[in-house]
Amino acid sequence: MKRPFVYGELAENENFIDRIEDRKRLMTFLQNGVSVMLISPRRWGKSSLVRQTMSELMSADKNVRVCYIDAFSVTSASEFLSAFASAVIEGTSSTIEKRFEDIKRFINVITPSITIKDDALNSFSLDLKMRPIEQSAQEILRLPETIAKAKNLHVIVCIDEFQQLATLPDWKSLEGKMRSEWQLQHHTTYCFYGSKRHMMMDIFGNANHPFYRFGQVLFLQKIGKEYWVPYIVEGFQKTGKSISVPLAERICDTVQCHSWYVQQLSFFVWSATDVIATEEVFKEQLQMLIDTNAPMFISDSESLTPSQIGMLAAISNGETKLNAKAVVDRYTLGNQQTITRNKQRLRELDIVEIQDERYVFVDAIYELWFRQQYHRRLKN
Repeated sequence: MKRPFVYGELAENENFIDRIEDRKRLMTFLQNGVSVMLISPRRWGKSSLVRQTMSELMSADKNVRVCYIDAFSVTSASEFLSAFASAVIEGTSSTIEKRFEDIKRFINVITPSITIKDDALNSFSLDLKMRPIEQSAQEILRLPETIAKAKNLHVIVCIDEFQQLATLPDWKSLEGKMRSEWQLQHHTTYCFYGSKRHMMMDIFGNANHPFYRFGQVLFLQKIGKEYWVPYIVEGFQKTGKSISVPLAERICDTVQCHSWYVQQLSFFVWSATDVIATEEVFKEQLQMLIDTNAPMFISDSESLTPSQIGMLAAISNGETKLNAKAVVDRYTLGNQQTITRNKQRLRELDIVEIQDERYVFVDAIYELWFRQQYHRRLKN
């Protein structure tokens, strides 16, 4: 039986729901040559949104070509340039033979080492031997525009986890080169998306940085419960099981409509249900959801200081006046300078955010896990 709920992979086809307005906005900007910076917390569905929108764009316009780069594990500027060139060649050439031709035709200042991957997509990778790097970098960064002009295409370059590039030791030099080359391109549009909001906003919203106002910044919102509930109910129904609307709503409310967790908790409840989902099954599977994600939460928490843990405890208990003496004393938050610094640091880590002038957890399941751990610690 095919599972009706998908997480840990891109949501496609029947598993991709809503995002109608997001797709429309993203498509409108990119179609008209406006680069986009798409920002949201982890696992809200950015990659799925981009892939779905790009698929629709290519279906609507046969001259559109899309190139995908994942910057998450890139460790150097040269590695990024290699990944960039490989993605551009792969995205703009339909066969291996044409890719070889395009390498010879469009990449002149480097000697590439080519690896063919044995898969259905005929993928390949380039190991670029650069000489010298300054000239090579400019030519590689100019590559999508060069190919777009030569082939009469509109090329869209999508870079996932773009903010990771800012951690590279040679980022400042690379940043300046990218902006100077890309701002002159008229046949190539860029879509940058990332999950570390403070880093993305520093790159694109800081007037002192090269990418300031490079394009349109979009903040991705959560999919509404009115879309999730029918999706959950139908997922159960098409596999011969059932879940009530109120219980489907409980799933959405508990995880605060977080895309990954809606899919994950729905799958857990579905897999533990024989015929009809019950409250007991929901509670058991919610705890399994918390336990399953615990290693990630532990990793996120182990670098926090005692005063930062205390601040999270205060926030999880609904405290709104974190500078009040009673709150400071109860949770050992430290002096005013420490409190201010911790507020900023926890926001930088995307653990908390400000909503309606109060601090709240970004991740609803992390908050549930934290409460369990904190109260368990108090009991001990």
